[in-house]
Amino acid sequence: MVIAAALLPLWLTEQPFVIVLFSHAFIAAMLAVSLDMLTGNTGLLSFGHAAWFGLGAYAAGLLARGVTADLLLLLLMAALVALLFATGVGLIFLRQVGKAFAILTLALCQVLYSLVFVAAGITGGEDGLQGVPSPTLFGLKIVGQNTWYWLLLAVLVAIVAGVIYLRATPLGKAWLGLRDNTERARFIGIDVFRLKLTAYVISAMLASMAGALFVLFNGAVTPESLHWFQSGKILMYVVLGGAGSVVGPALGAVAFTFAEHAISSITDAWLVYFGALFVVVVLVAPGGLYGLLRPLWATRAGRTNKGAGR
Repeated sequence: MVIAAALLPLWLTEQPFVIVLFSHAFIAAMLAVSLDMLTGNTGLLSFGHAAWFGLGAYAAGLLARGVTADLLLLLLMAALVALLFATGVGLIFLRQVGKAFAILTLALCQVLYSLVFVAAGITGGEDGLQGVPSPTLFGLKIVGQNTWYWLLLAVLVAIVAGVIYLRATPLGKAWLGLRDNTERARFIGIDVFRLKLTAYVISAMLASMAGALFVLFNGAVTPESLHWFQSGKILMYVVLGGAGSVVGPALGAVAFTFAEHAISSITDAWLVYFGALFVVVVLVAPGGLYGLLRPLWATRAGRTNKGAGR
């Protein structure tokens, strides 16, 4: 899949818009994986994950305009801002569970959304943060749709691989134990609060890095990146792809991005049709796209193993 995705720009030389749409889908996939880092590992549901996406976007945009245009430094700074802010917020929010935690995350998102308008002199207010310069990588300016496409694909693959690796470590196993039975995990001596805080902070850092890439790719960011509707879309990515599967949410984000574009190009009431489509998918495949495709992959793997045995 990665090789096919990497070769895609060579096949679509006369369809640049599709390449741009894929680039946006890759950023959405990073967001989906970042939320799955929290929900899939700890079972905590966030209704305000766009807070970290918007925070990273505005932080990277302001730094790019006034401090540095180096991509690696901007990503590092966006992640650092999220690390500090998420640690402070997490120490308070994670003492709540269930609906209370979800509502607090939504409230945080809306507070940041309002701050954009309060600090309009810095953020651009309703017009958003405009005129963000193109970043540089190792001294070279990043320009061109194909260059951005390959860069975003590489970052997405690195994030997915990193999260999969974390799931296989003792830390990841502890997270899954926490998700399956929090009380039992606490009884056997696992520091439940510390594990939740770690997942929350990593999740926020990944989302902020996705926000940084978004503003650098588009050259601008608007307050909608912090709106509750954006948080709802991120949650839909995860549910559509299959929570807890890492790869599934990424696939769900790509599918959502293309379906949203296809349906909205036909009708202005795209949310009605997309909502109905989403309901059908959830009913037919409760495990998301990953749950739907996993039996096919397992069957193919079984046949391959039998062939190797012969």
